[in-house]
Amino acid sequence: MKKVFNALVIIIGIVLVGLVILSFSLDGIVKSQIEDTGSQLLKTHVTVQDASISILDGKGSIEDITIHNPKGFSDNPAVRLKQISIQIDLLSLLSDTIIVKDIDIKKPQVYFEQKVSGSNLNMLKNNLGGGSSSGSNVIVDHLLVEKGKITLTADVGDKNTFKAEFDRFELNGIGRKGNNTMEQTMQQILEPILKKAAREAVKQGVLDEAKKKLKNLLDSGSKK
Repeated sequence: MKKVFNALVIIIGIVLVGLVILSFSLDGIVKSQIEDTGSQLLKTHVTVQDASISILDGKGSIEDITIHNPKGFSDNPAVRLKQISIQIDLLSLLSDTIIVKDIDIKKPQVYFEQKVSGSNLNMLKNNLGGGSSSGSNVIVDHLLVEKGKITLTADVGDKNTFKAEFDRFELNGIGRKGNNTMEQTMQQILEPILKKAAREAVKQGVLDEAKKKLKNLLDSGSKK
């Protein structure tokens, strides 16, 4: 009986060690997938501070996804998603399509930079729409974004900075209608955030100022 008990203890110990290793492996896979795929799709550096996903129920968190600015803009980040809660359908990891039941993004920070030649967010959006398919499929059943902050910088002569906020927005069934490649899903998640920043830029007159500056430069060039 004692031998049986000892054998059970050993087996349980091996299982627990296996679960810990699997947990660390899953966390690493999520982190590297976001960094590698995000950097490839957006054509800029994407980093993740940490990812933690439970192998028991698929719930977890991702800390500080940072989308760095594309070339030609400042060293500041373009987007920072600091607090993200996530729940994954673990069985879907064994299929061709990963199903994310819920993503909750709190306090995203968006840094909109407008130059005469264009904006950082518009460049990121164009990059996102022009990449080749990664072959991975992702569905997001529910997305909630809350308490976002936008910093707008207009570097079109006099450098002006504005700050704004948006409360929240929700999206359901992202990728359920077939548009569920990794690129398409990421685009559907990021586009509303980028559009919020663009609308605020229009409200603050940032884009009008850039167009005016560009027209003046073109007019002065044509007179030479």
